[in-house]
Amino acid sequence: MGSKSKPVRLKKKPKRQDSVKDRIKGYKSESYALFLTFVDRVLSSRDPLDIQKFRLHCYCSDEDFSRIDGWIRTVIRHNVVELDLHVEINNDEGGQIVELPQCVFMCKTLEVLRMKSNCIAYAPPTSGCFPSLKFLHVSVDYPDNDSMEKIFSCCPVLECLTIDGLLGFNDVLNFNISVPQLTTLRLELNQSCFGQDSKHTFFINCPKLESLDIKQDILSKYSFENVKSLVKANVNLWCHYVNHQHAFSNRATALLAGFSNVKYLSLSAHFLAGGCLPAFDNLSELKLVLHDCYHWDLLTELLKRSPNLEYLVVEHKENISCSGDYKKHENYSKHVLYSEHRWRKPESVPVCLISHLKTITIRGYKGYPHEKKVAKYLLKKGQVLSEMTICNDLSKDFAMSRRASRACQLEFI
Repeated sequence: MGSKSKPVRLKKKPKRQDSVKDRIKGYKSESYALFLTFVDRVLSSRDPLDIQKFRLHCYCSDEDFSRIDGWIRTVIRHNVVELDLHVEINNDEGGQIVELPQCVFMCKTLEVLRMKSNCIAYAPPTSGCFPSLKFLHVSVDYPDNDSMEKIFSCCPVLECLTIDGLLGFNDVLNFNISVPQLTTLRLELNQSCFGQDSKHTFFINCPKLESLDIKQDILSKYSFENVKSLVKANVNLWCHYVNHQHAFSNRATALLAGFSNVKYLSLSAHFLAGGCLPAFDNLSELKLVLHDCYHWDLLTELLKRSPNLEYLVVEHKENISCSGDYKKHENYSKHVLYSEHRWRKPESVPVCLISHLKTITIRGYKGYPHEKKVAKYLLKKGQVLSEMTICNDLSKDFAMSRRASRACQLEFI
């Protein structure tokens, strides 16, 4: 690759408008026509130099696809290394769907690909696909099943994969993520309709996967195979409106069991029963985000199932989506008794508190009765505890509290 190559970043910046439709109307303007001509001239003047990076973000019409297709083919011929495409049309006008040029899949120099489009479909070849691609970020809106089954299983050297976007609820999608060299996988996907059960399945077969990040509102089905290298998992199941409790419980169990060997876990969920949890025998660090939508017994169950836990972060979030629970079950100022019973003391002290747990951090502490019970219990039973940090100035609640470990330092910030 030539040393004189420079990044090419092309972005049509629409004037500030009130809606997406207004922005898309920009393609009919004179300035948009000038933009298209400008890109043509820049690319035609690049011979014979290589292009390190090509970035194109624009709203366009159907008539512009042949032009954009030509731009993509041009940068591929110029040995592009990083390709960042965000191309959209106005769906209200019934725009056509076109396929990503085959030369993108076959490009030998392409290492980074970012794709977001509501008008481009993916039809990879059966062999020789993405020979050098290491980083792939795909944003999808109502994807078709053919694309999802194929594109993520034809990346022989891919190391980092991010999939985000919006899924429909009528189609049944199979995401087949079978990537031999993948080390990092991020999934951030929402479903277009609350109250509908997810029909989508993720098949994950990545023998070198080390880090997994999942954020979903309606939990899909997950099937894991050969992920023994996984070290770190971050799971955020943030939807409050779970109408299919039994299905959610089964899927949560399968999801967590798939990576129960991790050393680092961050977990946030509005609905997650302790019975869903597997044993986390290797877990060393845990961050647990607790909401007001359910009892805090999830913390107890995690402590019981994590005998080697050394570092614990508990974060309390008051979520606006739990407002129905406030009205139905409790108002902190009026129903203190119920608040006191949101957490039950374990029948026996978890092993990690006796022999391993060294530091505890409690964030979002408001001083509610169940929070006090949790904090005082951990302080009293943590026999090897060296430090507890409570992120709130409520030292009067704990200054005289008993602690099992004389070496434990209690800090308020």
